[in-house]
Amino acid sequence: MDDWPVGTVPTHANPIQRMATFAAFASLALALATWFFVPLAWAGESPSIRKPRIVVMTDIGGDPDDRQSLVRFLLYSCDFDVEGLCTGFGYGHYEKTRPDLIRQAVDAYAEVVDNLRKHRADFPSAERLRGLIKDGFNGDPHKVGPGMDSEASEWIIRVVDRDDPRPVWFSIWGGPRELAQAIWKVETTRSAKELAAFKRKIRVHSIADQDRTAEWVKTHHPDVFWIYSNGLFRGIWKEGDQSLVSPAWLERHVLTGHGPLGTVYPPKASGKDGVKEGDTPSFFYVLPNGLSDPEHPEWGNWGGRFRPSGRGREYVAAEDLMDGKPDMLYTIHRWRRAYQNAFQARMDWCVKPCEDANHEPAAVLDGDRGRRILQISTDPGATVRLSAAGATDPDGDRLRYRWWVYAEAGTYWAEAPISGATKPEATVSVPRDAAGRTIHVILEVTDTGNPPLTAYRRAILRVSGRPVSPPPGAFGVPEALRRPVTRLEGPPRATGPWRFYRAVNINGTPLEIDGNRWEGEDAPNYRCDGRALNSPHVSLRPPTDPQRAKMIHSFRWGRKVEVTLTHVPEGSYAVYVYVWEETNPTTFTLRLDGRVVQRDYYSGTRGQWRRLGPWTTRVRDGTIRLAARGGDANLSGIEVWQKASP
Repeated sequence: MDDWPVGTVPTHANPIQRMATFAAFASLALALATWFFVPLAWAGESPSIRKPRIVVMTDIGGDPDDRQSLVRFLLYSCDFDVEGLCTGFGYGHYEKTRPDLIRQAVDAYAEVVDNLRKHRADFPSAERLRGLIKDGFNGDPHKVGPGMDSEASEWIIRVVDRDDPRPVWFSIWGGPRELAQAIWKVETTRSAKELAAFKRKIRVHSIADQDRTAEWVKTHHPDVFWIYSNGLFRGIWKEGDQSLVSPAWLERHVLTGHGPLGTVYPPKASGKDGVKEGDTPSFFYVLPNGLSDPEHPEWGNWGGRFRPSGRGREYVAAEDLMDGKPDMLYTIHRWRRAYQNAFQARMDWCVKPCEDANHEPAAVLDGDRGRRILQISTDPGATVRLSAAGATDPDGDRLRYRWWVYAEAGTYWAEAPISGATKPEATVSVPRDAAGRTIHVILEVTDTGNPPLTAYRRAILRVSGRPVSPPPGAFGVPEALRRPVTRLEGPPRATGPWRFYRAVNINGTPLEIDGNRWEGEDAPNYRCDGRALNSPHVSLRPPTDPQRAKMIHSFRWGRKVEVTLTHVPEGSYAVYVYVWEETNPTTFTLRLDGRVVQRDYYSGTRGQWRRLGPWTTRVRDGTIRLAARGGDANLSGIEVWQKASP
């Protein structure tokens, strides 16, 4: 998992010699792998390399995008120790499992694996993959318990029990019921110590938690490592450059002229023509390509970036800044050109000889030829020199370099200047206010083949010293959303004087916040037309006092929500509104008395809340109207201050 080939043919080699040597390495490695039963990660690579262990759990037979993801997964089966291909259920598919569809894809793979092995000697045999197909439970998809074992759940226990120190990654494309049943059985048949050891080896990347057993695991076994990709996975196809996931791209690079695997790739999925593959991020996340370490969801990679939810070992969607705006989908689609180019190249491997296809370069960081993340200690104001010297390309292509700071992945809120950002040698200037913070520097090494392929390395600069407080409004600084909010003041005194006029808990009872008495939803001279909802169990970010939390959790929502206060005396007023996100991010616009006061507000990830404002308005007709339009807005409270006479 950590090393690239040390015997790579030099970039300057003669093309005929280069491809002959490459093919010789591949043939020799395949012979050795067959003789010694050693899983090699690259032709010519050290047999000591250990790949990530992975079990796919798919609700294949529902949305065709599972079949799409399965084709791509098979092309990456050489990068993992695949230990299970399990069927199950998921949204819109709770009737009958379909192991036959996995077999169909593996049968297509069997027809191209010999050609794939010309490019990578360590592609597993079709026979081995067929032996890993395990059927899930054809019963209630939301329950675990006695008499509910399945071939898949029993296999999962065997896999986790193996004498292997590596964790087992569960790439869950539907519901996690078979894993939950395995945990239930171990819990009821073994000691507490044995159960704890079993759970310590489990790593989950779940696409949308598509049955109720996910909640059972999180409630009863919160120590299970669980990445919950709720909505973030859509970044694989949504937003970004749509030409790379279009029907035309798919037709050219997958469906036509690329052999049997291209033929079994569905040309459309639920709600999307072309590439959808909503489940692909769950194995992209574990892909050992030098970009990240899957044990650190907050670092980000092709499968997205995540943050602790505050509930056990659960991680939920994080956000990266796209054009200055937070966007969780961008944590995936920022890498789209690279992962689609890689898909195109691997589809070529199905039908082309080595000399006619492209292969990933090998990136080197400060002399390290592995894929591990390098940790570098430094000081505020220092300069850090980084080198990609020694990077090679197996096809002899010219290499291009790009060094950049992945600010959202670190704990420093801004970018650090880099000189030589497009050269093999670069220098990072550590800002003086980065004391006590981390700065993530990404190295991209891209070849000039067709299509261009990218290899990655990451260095984390750990800056000494006591952390400096971030500036107001700094994005992505962890403590900014962990520091409790216990009091908020009214409008700035310099614009006043102001006095508290009234506040309404939009979908709740009267309460007191910041020393001011709030009215409840039954208040006179007040109306809100949104749909009522209360979600008291969602952890708020940042945390706040109980009364404010109670108000935020109880809200009214909709694409068109309007709050109206009547019988308001003539005068000048300052208006605040409390908004929060209960599920997935959305964008909406707020108008106060017909004037746009907040355009395209991004609600953030689950649990985030803000008091927006103050916005001033002049009341002449006795009415204050606040309207939200666009995406589903969650409005919790409105707070109004009146400008007093001097």
